[in-house]
This record gives sequence, C-alpha cells and structure tokens, in this order.
Amino acid sequence: MEKEYEIRAIVKQDTRVLTPREYEKLKGKLSPEYNCICDVLLHTGMRMPEFVKFSTHQDWYDGRRRCINLPTEAIRKKKTVYKIRQITLTVNGCEAVDHFFKMLKDNMTIPSRQAMLGTLCRAAVAAELPEGDKGICPKMFRKTLVSWLMVSMPEKMFQISSNMGHTLNVMQTNYTNLSFTRDEIDDIRKFLKGWGEA
Repeated sequence: MEKEYEIRAIVKQDTRVLTPREYEKLKGKLSPEYNCICDVLLHTGMRMPEFVKFSTHQDWYDGRRRCINLPTEAIRKKKTVYKIRQITLTVNGCEAVDHFFKMLKDNMTIPSRQAMLGTLCRAAVAAELPEGDKGICPKMFRKTLVSWLMVSMPEKMFQISSNMGHTLNVMQTNYTNLSFTRDEIDDIRKFLKGWGEA
C-alpha cells in the first residue's frame, strides 16, 4: 500500500512556484481584474516594473508573431546581460494580453506591488493552498513560468534563457532541480502547449 504524504508548497529562494492546479485555485479567489493581471504575468514572465511599463506600450506586443519585444527602457533590472528581450507567447498568452489591453481601455488600474502582495496572500489562504501564503508574492509568476518551461522542455534552455533574460548559469543553478509530480507535468505541458513553435 502506497504511503500518503502531506502536500507541500514548492518554494525556491523564498518565492512560491505554483502548480497549474494551485494557480487555478488561486484565481478562483481573485477578482476579474486580478485574474487578468496574473494571467499576463504568468504567460509573459515579466518582472513587475516591466509589466507596468508594458501596460503603456501596446506597440511592443506583436500578436501575429506571438511575442512581446521589450526594449532597453523596459528592462529595469540593472545587472542583466540582456539589454533587450523578446518574450515568446502561446496562443493563450496572446489571448491574455489582448484581454489585458481591453481591460485597461475599460479603466482597469494596476495595483501597487504591496496591494498585490496582500491580495495574493489573502487569496492563497482562502483557496487553501498547501502551506497557505508561504512564498506568495507577485514575482512568483515569473519564477513559476521559468520553472514550468524548464521542467517541460529542458531541450529549449537557450530559448528559455533569452526569453526570461537569465544567463544559462542562473538557469542551471535555480531551475533544473524542481520536483513536480507526473500529473503536474502533464498539466504544465497543456498550459504551455505551442510555446516556442512557429
């Protein structure tokens, strides 16, 4: 008989890495505006300052090519080898971005990082995620995306690295040793279907 184990949160450097099912549960406790913002953050892997800047530059988005071209002015991180970056999107990622720009036209505002932190933590507890709000923060969406990409398509490490603006060394050190169950990996592959394909 197989032993039952307690479900634990995946936390890397004090930041949560969600599973697809945890993400869906979290969304179930958030407003439509927060759902929209979280979808874009997860599909793009943008840092919060990049996301805020992107919200005023729809021209950086190329839906036909399924990508976002972040220029130097958008990449606010000082220590990075990538001065410009192209973000790859799935079809669902494009739909999330299209919906985001529609919501902005309808006067949606982007909350501050502190407001987001509080809202996400409360939603995580309400959703009864494993270990509650442990590691919950806005940057978890970026860490979650890169973790999902690495576990589902490690052969695309070069493409993932440039997409996320990380060096290969950072990728190998931080994202190649995360444990997901087989069911979680199947869910991740469904979520990322078509990523990096023409």
